[in-house]
Amino acid sequence: MVIDLTEDSDSESQIKSQLNHSIESATPNFFSSLSYRKSPANLKRKPERSLEDISPKRSSETPSVAPHVASNRHQNKNLNGYAAFAASRKLQYSTYSTPSPSPAVREQLQAVSVVVPSPSRQLKKEIESAEWVTGSRPSTPELTGLSEKYYPTDAYENRARKGTYPAARKISHGGTSLSIGTPGPILLKRPDVHNQLCQTLKRKLSMIKGPSVRFAIADGPRLAHVTDNFEFINSYKLGKGVSPANPDFIGGCSCGEYCDPDRCPCLDKEQDSTDTIIPYQNAQDGADVLVLKPDFLKRTTMIYECGAKCGCDINCWNRVVQRGRTVRLEIFHTGNRGFGLRSLDYIRAGQFIDCYLGEVITKEKADRREELALKRGHSYLFGLDFSPDVDEDDIYVVDGERFGSATRFMNHSCNPNCRMFTVTHTIGDERLYDLAFFSLENIQPGTELTFDYNPGAEINKKVDPSAVSCLCGEDNCRGQLWPNQRKGTK
Repeated sequence: MVIDLTEDSDSESQIKSQLNHSIESATPNFFSSLSYRKSPANLKRKPERSLEDISPKRSSETPSVAPHVASNRHQNKNLNGYAAFAASRKLQYSTYSTPSPSPAVREQLQAVSVVVPSPSRQLKKEIESAEWVTGSRPSTPELTGLSEKYYPTDAYENRARKGTYPAARKISHGGTSLSIGTPGPILLKRPDVHNQLCQTLKRKLSMIKGPSVRFAIADGPRLAHVTDNFEFINSYKLGKGVSPANPDFIGGCSCGEYCDPDRCPCLDKEQDSTDTIIPYQNAQDGADVLVLKPDFLKRTTMIYECGAKCGCDINCWNRVVQRGRTVRLEIFHTGNRGFGLRSLDYIRAGQFIDCYLGEVITKEKADRREELALKRGHSYLFGLDFSPDVDEDDIYVVDGERFGSATRFMNHSCNPNCRMFTVTHTIGDERLYDLAFFSLENIQPGTELTFDYNPGAEINKKVDPSAVSCLCGEDNCRGQLWPNQRKGTK
């Protein structure tokens, strides 16, 4: 019997039904002709027993087995009872096997044959495509290394082309509207950065000796950005070419613990007179506060204090600037005039505020820095040219741009409430001295501290357009700070 499955059909159910019908018709005759030998009844599996129960016995209860089994037992007499019994059971089962089919059944099985069906249309397409790829078809050439589809020769060029920058697009900005607003500080967009700078600024201010110096909370991020490259110092930073005073030429008094104002040799004398110029006195509302005398506030002379070679104590009345600042200061932003300085304490007229500090450099180096300062529109250079005995080319200059104190942020005013005085306590060196700020009037807490950048300058109605403009807003405003000159010069 033959099942014809060679028809070109895509139906698999029809093929399966014909195959099942042929097999079912031959199955009854096939299995009915099979005969199996029955196993003896004594070889059926018995329930499990103990080793004593299954051990071989010499009595008539021992089951009869084939002769070769018995002989095998005699040959394996060295085995124990359970092992010998298991070997015998295994040998008994191995003597029985399923017989082969009878000749009639083999004829029926040979009559049943299955023919592999022809491929479907979809399968033919897949075979053809596979033959084309492998090159088995005679009309299709075999693949070689020159095939551009499977072995592209321009792979590196394409990869390099993808990695290049895109071509610039031409955009017409003529119709694009530009919105103009007030941009905020750049640091406000990066809270982590400006918080770190504010912490650094607090650390810098905490290193300043004396009462606290702080900044307005709202102006902290902006001030931190401005002072990022600025260092607060407590004394002059001597630059290259600047030598300190020679200790061999420094003198001092021998007045004792406290100096006698009338006889202390450290004090200056009046011109064409033997009278001693006494700069300080006790404040009227506080005996523990020393202030400049009202008549001295109008002078332009230098203040001479006792120094390191003097026999008096540091608490001497003639050591005001040396004892340092006694008022609290705050740096804040004024608006159009940048940062400014104010005090949180009440300041009496003639009271010492603080010194102007910075890097002390030679005049030659200061001239080069001045050119850059004029281009930026602001300068922090102050010349130590008070003494007429020092040649102009040999003077020192204090630069407070990168190093200085809180007074670096004091603004100019044509009607100031503070003034800068020159103070020395190293008699014998006329080129290196202090620049100290004293109040000219009583100043209430929170009032901005100002001084005149160019004292003695005349009011000129014609303002130089190239000069730095003055933004103080006072009634007597000169309109400009200085044409093209350093602060404090004419």
